This record gives sequence, C-alpha cells and structure tokens, in this order.
Amino acid sequence: MSRQILSIDIRETSIAAVVLSTGLKSNTIDGCAHAAIPPVSDDVQNPLQAAIRNLQEQLHLERPNVVVSLPPHQTICRTVSVPFKDEKKIRQVLPFELEPSLPVAVDTLVVDFQSTADPVITGVLAAAVDRNYLESVMETLTALDWRPQLVVPGNFPLALALAGQAETGEENLLFLDVGLKKATLFAIQSQRIIMARALGADLATDMGIEALALKIRQTLTAFADVQAGGFEPSKIYFSGPAFVDAETGRRLSEALEMPTQVVNLRQTDDKLDAAHALDRWHPCLFDDALALALVEAEGRPCLNFHRSGSPLRNYWTTYRPYLRGPLALLAAVLLLGLLGVVLNSIILTRQVNALDAQIEAVFSETLPGTRRVGDALEQMKSELKRAKSGGIDSEHGPNPVRTIDILLQLSQSVPKELDMVFSRLVYGNDGLTLSGEAAAFNAVDEIKSNLEKSGLFKQVTISSANMDRGGNKVLFKLKIDL
Repeated sequence: MSRQILSIDIRETSIAAVVLSTGLKSNTIDGCAHAAIPPVSDDVQNPLQAAIRNLQEQLHLERPNVVVSLPPHQTICRTVSVPFKDEKKIRQVLPFELEPSLPVAVDTLVVDFQSTADPVITGVLAAAVDRNYLESVMETLTALDWRPQLVVPGNFPLALALAGQAETGEENLLFLDVGLKKATLFAIQSQRIIMARALGADLATDMGIEALALKIRQTLTAFADVQAGGFEPSKIYFSGPAFVDAETGRRLSEALEMPTQVVNLRQTDDKLDAAHALDRWHPCLFDDALALALVEAEGRPCLNFHRSGSPLRNYWTTYRPYLRGPLALLAAVLLLGLLGVVLNSIILTRQVNALDAQIEAVFSETLPGTRRVGDALEQMKSELKRAKSGGIDSEHGPNPVRTIDILLQLSQSVPKELDMVFSRLVYGNDGLTLSGEAAAFNAVDEIKSNLEKSGLFKQVTISSANMDRGGNKVLFKLKIDL
C-alpha cells in the first residue's frame, strides 16, 4: 500500500507533472505529463486552468496528494542579514528587513526563508511571491478538485536535491535552470543554497547564449566580492526546458568555459526506482517536478508559501480508500463482540437471580420466621450450631452448668483494680472461649491464675496473647474447660 503524490511544476509557458508512488524502500514514478499553457483568447479565459485540464486528461487521477511549484519568474529571492538566530524572531522581522529591497509593498507578498546554522553571519535566503497570484493558483487547482497541500518557489526543490547530492560538504556548485525566456541561477556551498538570482534568457540564438553567459559571469563576480572567502564554483549543472536540445547545452557550456553537466535526478537519487520505463520522460522537462515530489515524499525541508493539513492528515487522506473495508470489518467484529458481552451479562444476571430465589426459598423453609442477613449458608450454619450447643443465651443447653453461674464466677474471679475488658464469650459443649484486652501480659497471667482457683473451671489455657497495633493493649484469648 503506497502513497501517491502528484507534483505539478508550473512555468511561464508550460506545465509539467510527475506522479510518484512512495514505498518503504524506494519510490517509483508512475507517470508524467507535459502541457503548454495557451495564450489568453476568447476561448481561453484562464490559461492555467486549461493546461491543468489537459494534464487531468492525460493522467486520469482521482483526488491525489497535490504539491505545486510556482513559476520562477513570479518569485522574488533575497539574501538578508538578521540579528537573530531564533526562527520565530527572524520570521517577525523579515518583512521589515526585506522591504527596502523590494519593488512592491511587502504586505502584498507571502514570504518564507531558509534557515541556516548561523544566520547572524551568513544571513538567510528569503523568497516571496505575490499574494494575489498565489491565491489565484490555489483557486484554479481547487476548482478542478486538485487541492494543493504544498506550494513552493520553482526550481528550489531541484537545487536542494543537488545540494544534498554534492560529493563533499565543501564543494561549490552552480545550478542553472533555463526556461524559454527566463533563467534561475543558484549558488550552492557546503550542501546549502546561498544565492538565487533570476536572469533573462533567450538561448535560441548564439547572441542570446553569449548574453546569458555574460550575465552569469557578472553575477558570480559580484557575489564572490561579498563572500568572506570568495566563491569559486567547480561545476555548473543545467536543467530546464531550454536544454531539451542537447546542442543548446553544449553551446552554453563552451560560452561559460567551465565544467558542466545536465541534471538527471532519476538516475542519481538513491531512493528512486529508475527501472520503470517512461516513454515521454526527459529529465530537463520533469526533474523539477520530480524533485518537488521527493520533497513531499521524504519530508525534506524546503521554502514553502502554503502547506495545508498535517502529515498525518495527508496520510489519512491517501490511505482512506484502502482502509474503509478493514475498518468496516473491524467495526462489525467489535459490534458483535459488544453484543455478545451484553447478552452474556443478561443471561448471567438471570441465572444469579434464579439461584438467589432458590436460596431464599431454602432459607425460609429451613428457618421460618428468621430474617436473612448476609450470606445465607453461613447464617444457617450459625443457627444450626446454636441450636445444637444451646448458645450463650440458651437456658436448655446440654451442658449442666448455667450461663448465669459462669458469668458470676467470671465476675468474682477478676479483681476490681485489674485493668481488663472482656469483649467476647463463646459457650459450647466443649467449654468456654473468652476474648478481651488487658493492660499488660502479667494481667493476663493473673486472670488465668484466678480463674483456675475457682471451683467451677477445670483448666484455663491462654490460646493467644498479642500486643495491638498501637502497642497500648494486649489482646488475649482464653480457652476454659468446665
């Protein structure tokens, strides 16, 4: 069960899409599509909507997880020095730091930034996009039932992928993404993007290629002057629709006079399964969309202008159709289990009530006129034992000694000055059991001695004598033979 991500890369004149399925060990490209954005006409009022409908007809997807990158020429990039390291404080002061260098009012823009290890020294790379343009793109996609979960500045995901694949942490790289009319140049140092510049570009002629090469050299010269250690790139990477023609890349490489390489993310990403054949695939057209899909699939940090929901909610939205059957079955099992528990409880309650009724009937028949208190069995045993032994209040027991005589002898045998309390007396055929409490152990011995001197009792035995929990009284039990 995999998660399917639809990545849409919007450019000035075209739109590219990649469908990526995520797995535990690798990610697989399920499809790709490319469509031109038509010019505005009487038949086409919303060119972006028309291009997206073209993609929908090619891909045939139902409610995918949509992520979007905006056209690079719509994004403003600036490197800003800030006096804080805390990201919350940076986000609060960033609009004020950006405002002097912006061509429009800062409150009309949506801004995000890339954090660094030491923003006080190196500054932060910030990106901004017009708020109205962002909302129009969101409304267009939402109207076509492709609600974006993530919106990022164009070319940034691919630049981040190249930074992560740098062979050494100290390597300085350039990344150039060229469309039909615009280009974006990124400087990468220590596996981090430290500069992004938008440049005009027309590679259709030799003059246009030379002009772009001159702009790149001028930009690098100015950028190296403001860097503490300078900036000397070891290689420049190419991507973008302008390089679909390999000859264009070769001519620009000669004009720049530095090592160049065309990006092919499908072959260089370790977690991407490149075995699946795609007839329409061209890395210069689809690598930006692929890099964006990998950002969402692997949770890589990236500048973003909009993120809806949480990762947990996104996963739930993705896997909900697969979970409906198992969840329905689980609910049915739980319902049946609960119903079984309720029925079992009702049956057991009826059985207990029936047994209680039988016990009450036997008790009433055995001891008519006696009120049942507590456990019926124990009460019946006690009543039968009392009937056999005569009990303490019985005047007709089998023992010839009267209860009144026993109480009198006990009273006479205990000196008045002795601190002693009798708490329980059990009288049966085999003698007496006397329980109580005394102030000390010698008091118990004195009682035993006095009782043995009386003519009524044959033998007195101390069954137990222990201190109570408070250590203040001695709890004792005497067994007296008559």
